[in-house]
Amino acid sequence: MTHPLMTMAASARAAIQDPGRTTVVGDSANPRFELFHAASSLCSQKVRTVLYEKALPYRSNDMLILSSMGPAGLVPAEHYSPAYIRLRLIAARELDLEFVSGYSGRTSVQTEGFDPCVVPLLVDYQAGRVVADSRRICCYLDAVSHAPVRLVPDDPEARTEVMRQVGIVDRIPNGALLYGFHPDADRRPNPLKSSMETVYDYKIMALERLIATHPDDAELVAACRAKIAKESGGKKVCRDPAFQRASRQHAGDLLKALERDLAAKSFSCLWGNAFSLADVLWGVNLVRLNYLGLGSLWAGLPHVERYFDTLTHRPSLCKEAVQASVQSMPHSAYMKAVADCAAVTAA
Repeated sequence: MTHPLMTMAASARAAIQDPGRTTVVGDSANPRFELFHAASSLCSQKVRTVLYEKALPYRSNDMLILSSMGPAGLVPAEHYSPAYIRLRLIAARELDLEFVSGYSGRTSVQTEGFDPCVVPLLVDYQAGRVVADSRRICCYLDAVSHAPVRLVPDDPEARTEVMRQVGIVDRIPNGALLYGFHPDADRRPNPLKSSMETVYDYKIMALERLIATHPDDAELVAACRAKIAKESGGKKVCRDPAFQRASRQHAGDLLKALERDLAAKSFSCLWGNAFSLADVLWGVNLVRLNYLGLGSLWAGLPHVERYFDTLTHRPSLCKEAVQASVQSMPHSAYMKAVADCAAVTAA
């Protein structure tokens, strides 16, 4: 008998316009896990890096997560399909968290609430569970599969420090840095800046359409309204000089704290410690900051500079952060050196 989650996942998968973006990664014809994600998504890159490190097969659904305007009008992002949102709401019920209600520039579920319309999302058919939030998915995968690497240490002291770092990375205002127009030095690629001119308007239009076409689905309507509140908040501050400066300053302060932590040798693969989830998440985030032209934030921080170089030579991060960013996002001149290094590592 077909598992109900398989039916729901198949409906969510049907929103993907190009069947070529649904593939199986690994050597299992019917893998235990199915991942809904996007190649360019920072949080998706974190999960895929863990899957790579754990050598876990999975069904990959690479979704388009930006709405666009086509000849016939608005083309909604694929993760705004009702079937996908309903699948995601299963994970929301397990978390028992309030929906997101505003915008801070951060994406952490722990501090911001549950966003019902984002990627990634993991389905575990063996356990009959749907797991949301990249941090939680990464920890979940490490808990269900200890081989070939353990990313969250068993040792209590080491575990505490790794999870402390995971929490720090979770507080980086990635949304603000990607979507926001910085008043002083906006180094994002021009095509990316151009798409961000309308990104909030298209998101809100797509969500309002969902509400209009599903007025009797109370749960779906509530999810869409929560998402509209978040995106409306983002639109209000995307050109706010004080908000954008504060977001970049906060990211810089976190990197200075990272420099101190690296110097203390309390964690990280720099000093012979086992490669951990903290290294995964810092690696993905440092690659994203570099892509956005913000590598200057760690100029004069020698340990962070070395850490960045070390992490970008890790095969999992080369593939799932560096190469994925280069291949799925507009060209960034700041990625050339790291992409060249990644190419050497992959070879």
